[in-house]
Formats: sequence, C-alpha cells, structure tokens
Amino acid sequence: MKRIILSAAMLFVFTGAFVSCKETEKEKEVIIKEEPAAEEQAEGVLERAGKEVDEEVNEEIDETIEKIGDE
Repeated sequence: MKRIILSAAMLFVFTGAFVSCKETEKEKEVIIKEEPAAEEQAEGVLERAGKEVDEEVNEEIDETIEKIGDE
C-alpha cells in the first residue's frame, strides 16, 4: 500500500514539473472595418457612372440643338 501511495505522489510531482503554472491569456484579434466616406457611400459606382453618361448625352443633345438652330 505504501508503494502505491508513494508511486502516486511521485507521479503527481513529475507531472507537476512538466505542466506550466502560468496563466494563459487568449489573444484577442481586433478587426477594424473600413467604411467608405459618406459621399462615396451615398453614391454607388452605378450612380456615378450614370451621372457621367448623362453629362455626355446632354452635351451631344446641346450640340444637335445648336446644329438644328444654325440651319
């Protein structure tokens, strides 16, 4: 019986020697979400492209009206 108790005690001592007693802290990963500026967010790519096309079409319409007016 003494051998079993001593063996168990030695086992606990040896396992304690190999196990770290430090507190382990989990590292928290911080993710920062980038949001576009308010101006860009209000207008999407399609809206900006649409404005550019509208301007070009308006210029062509103005040129056509001037040509008709000159004739």
